[in-house]
Amino acid sequence: MRQIIRIVFLLFLVNAAFGRIMKKWKCPEVRAVPHFDLSQMLGDWFVVEYYASAEEALSYSCMRAVFTQDDHVQAEDGTIEWTPGVTMNFTYRFADDPIGENLFGNITWKVDLNEPAHWTHSEQTYDGIYNTYVLDTEYKTWALLLHCAEQREGARYLTAFVLSRTTALPKNVMAYLRDKLPRYDVDINYVFPIPHENCSDKPARPDDSPVLVEVGSKVPMRPNISYKISYDTN
Repeated sequence: MRQIIRIVFLLFLVNAAFGRIMKKWKCPEVRAVPHFDLSQMLGDWFVVEYYASAEEALSYSCMRAVFTQDDHVQAEDGTIEWTPGVTMNFTYRFADDPIGENLFGNITWKVDLNEPAHWTHSEQTYDGIYNTYVLDTEYKTWALLLHCAEQREGARYLTAFVLSRTTALPKNVMAYLRDKLPRYDVDINYVFPIPHENCSDKPARPDDSPVLVEVGSKVPMRPNISYKISYDTN
């Protein structure tokens, strides 16, 4: 009898472990905000908090996003598909970068106007679709976005953005938005604030090279770049 109990208990542990592994591979089920008006979401935003499942060490500062509406998207093979889309252009810095270098990037999603708060993007890296959901928004003040993609190899890629029209949100609003994230498998312990102090205007360049962090250091470096520490942020 004891042997049977041990076997059942071991099977329970194996099933639980397998469930946790599959949970890390599959995107969570998400219901985007209903009655969403994309036109009110457009424009400039500050990213005031950020989460990424693959980035639990590096921190960012001065992260901003600008949303624009498009009448086309680019397919994986480079062709143009004439369909409604939305593009996010974003700029940011690594918080520990001593030279305060601005970097930028962008992503364009396809928008189904029947479900305008759910955006999709295709890349060869992912198994089919990179999904983005507007979980909630007040348009003029704040918005909460969740991104998820299932990869061909390895765990899913899950990110979340807390957006604000200003550089900060009241504590009660932040608590309200953070409380929504755990239900979508976001580890709240790794949702980090994005500071927006000393964000002087500097020309941004694309982040097209790998980032290296030496052992025992928190300062991100890139190969073939000479870093000279300077305290001048202008």
